[in-house]
Amino acid sequence: MSYKEQTEIDYLHDNKTLIPKGQPFPWGYTIVYNLYSPKQIKTFNRWFNDILESSKESWDFEYSKQPNKVFGLTYYQANNGIDPSTNQPWTDNIAGRDLYIYRDSNNNIKTLILCDIVGQVQSCQHDFIISNFPINVSMSYDRTYLKLWRQTEKNIAAILDSWVVTNEGKLIKKQAGK
Repeated sequence: MSYKEQTEIDYLHDNKTLIPKGQPFPWGYTIVYNLYSPKQIKTFNRWFNDILESSKESWDFEYSKQPNKVFGLTYYQANNGIDPSTNQPWTDNIAGRDLYIYRDSNNNIKTLILCDIVGQVQSCQHDFIISNFPINVSMSYDRTYLKLWRQTEKNIAAILDSWVVTNEGKLIKKQAGK
């Protein structure tokens, strides 16, 4: 199987053909950043708490933890109030994105995902920590791919693991994709 790099032409084609039909848009990005010191705690606990607090202070809504997990993630739904015309929860508040977290066995948040609930293309901002690397990975993708969050994390961790080098700069393993 050969690998074909996606080009701007591919992107424009998908933009014209998939979005108008409401089909999943297969584009996203991944950023690896935030090198941590070995002694630094690597969790999203503080960020999660900051999101919950700022939603109350800045946007006047709260998140409510839902009883059932979604794709193995704990789900917090934004309580944006009730639309009086439909008697249903508001669904057009761009500040009130759905929030998903994954906690490790020590109850620390290692995955934090915020997903849009409005717009023709609903995207997710997905951040996670790779336990054996001192880094934070951030990516964005179409919400329809949320169900693949665990496999996506595993694949990115494997790719990054294949880039590890010795002190002399030689690859330790075969580089993924080559």
